[in-house]
Amino acid sequence: MSCKVIALVVLAVFSLGQPVMAATFWSTLNNGTSIGTINTATGVATVAGATGHSGTYGVAQDPTTNILYASFGSSIGTVNKTTGAVTTIGDTTYAIYGITFDSSGQMWAVATSGGALYKVNKATAVATLVGTAGVVGIQWMDIGFNGSTLYGVAGNGSVTLYTINTATGTATSVAGVTGACTDVMGIGFGADGTLYATDFTSARFCTMNPATGVTTLIGATGVSSPHGGDIGTLASPTTTPAVPTLSEWAELVLAGLLLIGGCAGLYRHAPGKAA
Repeated sequence: MSCKVIALVVLAVFSLGQPVMAATFWSTLNNGTSIGTINTATGVATVAGATGHSGTYGVAQDPTTNILYASFGSSIGTVNKTTGAVTTIGDTTYAIYGITFDSSGQMWAVATSGGALYKVNKATAVATLVGTAGVVGIQWMDIGFNGSTLYGVAGNGSVTLYTINTATGTATSVAGVTGACTDVMGIGFGADGTLYATDFTSARFCTMNPATGVTTLIGATGVSSPHGGDIGTLASPTTTPAVPTLSEWAELVLAGLLLIGGCAGLYRHAPGKAA
């Protein structure tokens, strides 16, 4: 075994002790008055702060810039991830809750009543009609992409999961939402295709099977009335480098000693060259 192999083994062992960060789910909270994050491993919510706008029921992150946006009434704005404050961009002129982005950075929105689907200019808030859902008598709560497929949740008393045709706006029912979270008003897909959902009434956080609508409890958020949501990133870290803790220093020293000892052992036992 060479020193290079030993170094890789030591590095692998050391990395096993490092924490794995759970994905971050952004959500509107406290009945549309604040924004915060939900830990996707535990379901616990942390409030970033007040939005400054009542009825902030939609939130989505642009994957091309990591900028977080929010919808309130018929308007959209950008979100300060540290404080939760929303800065208005403009008015779409349509009442919307659900907003999302596709992989190219195009913003999409769905009208709360009637389910009209729009492409929205994220710089000006100008909304261009794609088409209507074709399902009447329900309220559209949130939308989210899984790859190129757009999903949405809507209902009136009970909630149904839909797919939405991004060329025509037509909605197709997938299944009624059942399980631990039923009053689902916020959805978002993780990078691995996991569908996360927030329950407005019970303030629970769940995963949802995108083929059956069945939800499985992750945990209670601890904050009332979570609504629209999206997977995203935290605020940019400060430029100050992190200082290792005493235990991390001990692990680093141990890894270095193992590497030195392993290589020294190999050197002692290496066969000599013939004269």
